[in-house]
Parts: sequence; structure tokens; C-alpha cells
Amino acid sequence: MDTIPYLNRDQQEQLLLLTLNIVTFEELAGHDKFKFAKGDLLRARSFGKRAYDAIKKRLDQKDLKKVDKLAGQSKLVIKSKAAPEKDQAIIDVTLLQDLTAYAIGNNCRGCERHDWKKCYLRALLMDIWCPPAQETKTDCQYRQ
Repeated sequence: MDTIPYLNRDQQEQLLLLTLNIVTFEELAGHDKFKFAKGDLLRARSFGKRAYDAIKKRLDQKDLKKVDKLAGQSKLVIKSKAAPEKDQAIIDVTLLQDLTAYAIGNNCRGCERHDWKKCYLRALLMDIWCPPAQETKTDCQYRQ
């Protein structure tokens, strides 16, 4: 019997997902809602377990320890594709409009900047597609 010489990180993670699927198939098979699929779920669990056991038998013990260590250090997270990234947030449009109105009112009213194209607030407002306070091509559109 040939020993699997090495598992890279991706393969280790896939092996963990296989074990998770085995548990998931068993959990789903235990619910009354899914009793119509219970046989298929239990067969899937059995085939998954058989495959996992075959891989585990051929796996080098160091790699098996790495997979076990990775399992202890990992947390599965299911995240919606629509969810914001870690440097983003979801904000209500009305709140954003209120914030921009205050920012414009406090910073743009009476502004006399000649270098208005370099204004940080103007750049931010343009980045969030804030509608202009005035239509102009020769002056800052947020100046009041």
C-alpha cells in the first residue's frame, strides 16, 4: 500500500471539509424534514466515511497530525457574497444622506478654497456618489 507523501494546505482543508460533510449528512438524515432523502444521506455519509478512512490509512502520520492541528485551529464560516468585507460596512442610505448633509453644511458652506480639486471631503463625496449641491464645471459642486 502506497503512502501519500505530502498534503499541501489546500488538500488539508479539503480533507477537513470531507469530515464536515460526513457529519452534515448524518445530521440531516436525523431530521424528520429530510426523511424523504434519509437513505441517500446515509449512503453519502457511508461513502464519505469510507473514502476518508482509505485516505487516512495511506496518510503519513505527520500529515495526519497536521490535519488534526488544522482542525483544532480552524473555524468554518459561511458568509453571504453580499456581506461586506472586513473593511466595509452596511449603512442605511438615509443615514448616509444625513451624514453628507452635515459634512457639506459644516465644511462647504462659505468655503473659499482655491484648490478645491484637492479637497479630501469633495473626493469622499464623489466616491460615494453623493449628488452635487450645484451643477458647475468651474467650481466645487459641493460649495455653498
